Amino acid sequence: MLHLTRSLLGGLLLLGATPVLADTDCARPDRSAWMPESQFRERMKRQGVQITKFRITPGNCYEIYGFDSDGRKLEIYYDPVDALPVTEVSLGALGKH
Repeated sequence: MLHLTRSLLGGLLLLGATPVLADTDCARPDRSAWMPESQFRERMKRQGVQITKFRITPGNCYEIYGFDSDGRKLEIYYDPVDALPVTEVSLGALGKH
């Protein structure tokens, strides 16, 4: 019985420690109004951002992983219409490349 209780408690603690990740919603699913990916990438390049991964999220955002102009890791969601940041997931605290 004690073993079962410990197993259940351990499982509950593990579930409680698991982060719940929800995609950010950028709305505007009509892609005809979106900035083309190539234009977005060029804009980021001009800002000194090095993109290592680009994707379109289920919430209709452009999401990038990469490094800023100071070499800090970043993960940012952008509105695909105006290319403005919607959510910054992490920046700087992840270290340099």
